[in-house]
Amino acid sequence: MLVWSHCSRRIIRPVRTSEVAAALLLRRKRLQACESRRYKSHATNDAKTEQNVIAEKEDKPFYVTTPIFYVNAAPHMGHLYSMVLADTFRRWQQFMGRDAFLLTGTDEHGMKVQQAANKIEKPVKQFCDETSQLFKNLAAEAHISNDRFIRTTDEDHREAVHKLWNTLVEKGYIYKGKHEGWYSVSDETFYPESQLNRDFDQSSGVTKVYSNETGKEVEWASEENYFFALSRMREPLLELFNSRLEDKFVYPYSQFKTIIDSVENGLSDLSISRPSSRFTWGIPVPGDESQTIYVWVDALTNYLTSAGYGKLTGSEFEKSMWPVDIHVVGKDITRFHCIYWPAFLLAAELPLPKHIVVHSHWLMNGAKMSKSSGNIVDPHAVMVIAGVDSVRYYLLRHNILEGDGDFDTERVLERRQADLVFKYSNLVSRTCSKSFSIELALSHHLKGYPIPGTRPDKFLAFQSEMITEANSLVDNVARHMNNFNPTGSLSEIWDVLKKANQYVDYATPWNTESSNISPTIFVMAEMCRIISIVLQPFVPTYASKALDKLSVSPERRSIEYAKFEADMTYGKGANLPNRGHVVDYRL
Repeated sequence: MLVWSHCSRRIIRPVRTSEVAAALLLRRKRLQACESRRYKSHATNDAKTEQNVIAEKEDKPFYVTTPIFYVNAAPHMGHLYSMVLADTFRRWQQFMGRDAFLLTGTDEHGMKVQQAANKIEKPVKQFCDETSQLFKNLAAEAHISNDRFIRTTDEDHREAVHKLWNTLVEKGYIYKGKHEGWYSVSDETFYPESQLNRDFDQSSGVTKVYSNETGKEVEWASEENYFFALSRMREPLLELFNSRLEDKFVYPYSQFKTIIDSVENGLSDLSISRPSSRFTWGIPVPGDESQTIYVWVDALTNYLTSAGYGKLTGSEFEKSMWPVDIHVVGKDITRFHCIYWPAFLLAAELPLPKHIVVHSHWLMNGAKMSKSSGNIVDPHAVMVIAGVDSVRYYLLRHNILEGDGDFDTERVLERRQADLVFKYSNLVSRTCSKSFSIELALSHHLKGYPIPGTRPDKFLAFQSEMITEANSLVDNVARHMNNFNPTGSLSEIWDVLKKANQYVDYATPWNTESSNISPTIFVMAEMCRIISIVLQPFVPTYASKALDKLSVSPERRSIEYAKFEADMTYGKGANLPNRGHVVDYRL
């Protein structure tokens, strides 16, 4: 099938049947062996063709994780952002034809949790159950497509933690000793002198000591603990980092450089347990109940737990979905995820994660949102006011990987009206106007008529360019997603959306004779359909509503249909009155 220009018999370009065939072949293989598309990114960011995207085969799902969230207080917007970012990566991989698995959950052990429960005189387990449910509800409300919601109080997690501990003992990386140093109750970790900052409080006459990394106050502590020989991991970690610079082991590079500099400055052995006399709410050390396992050893192991580490044999685990493809983490926990976690895995001789994507913070009035300071935005309230996908869109449209962003509910509403209502929803609504018939336009196109009237060459060139961009949209969006950049992806989509609206404004189909209107309606409908298909990983509810409005079959919303003429079966009843809007008009 060839795509005809709107108003002449000139051919714009043939649809590359090889591209569609390749996508169909990929979809069939996925059902048999989970065909993968793993993009290997380079600094040049060269565009990739769809054939390049059909990459090497893997038998494991694409494994994406959020951090597991601490239950010492209710969730805030920063937690939602981590969820939405990870969810978008998962949905994109599924859209590209690969099975994917998303893990989120709650970190329920540690002194802060114990203290929070004691403060309100509530049993710790009950406190954890209630607060964990808040995070689980948030994930459901935000349409997060997680495959598991893990809790560190789960029994299979305890088994995995014990297995990793025993493995590190067997390999000679854990020993017992006395530890003295600067300890942060808030961060639940000791900090070396090089990581500290001192501030003299004139009002009290006391010098307070803080962590450079998190800004939390530390205090001097002395106790007997088990230690992980982190100092022995300096060279293996640097070798790892140097070998993984190009493929973005840690992204963005500014965060990676900070990690490399920290390791180059030297590593001290890490205290990985606490006396049970002081800290009981956690997993006991195997064979020594006088000690409780350090919360970050416990928490980080959750990623292994969900891959079956605690229950599977070595050969079985090798066939699991491990390793993680993308860890999504906030910049305040990079030391734990980018130094401690790879060190534990290297010592245990386990495969390492492929990428650790670090995002910055959402600020409120210029300050970091913090549960302890009460400076937070309630994500539930914002989603009620603006709509779930409007909040998702706002979070993804503002790239905070490189730097912090200031969250403002009014801006969410402004973006909603400007981008989602006036640009996206209006385009679909105009295309589905009761004055037109998409079904008839597709039928006429298949039959090769009517003969279009005369249009200026400038219009025909614009139409040709627009259709070419629509046919390249998947490739262009994929280039950004390969660089962990949904913001760039949405910019690509909105550039094409802008052209589609300009096309409608120029074509003025409402002023065109009914006998000559089908070619215009066909192009309008195809633009709406393709844009909506590609939008599915980003704003899934709005995209689904648009495709429903266009009467696109659920079986024809995958990657191979994101081309002109790839689906000629939709449109039945799409122009009936009172079918509603993709995005409700809210002020």
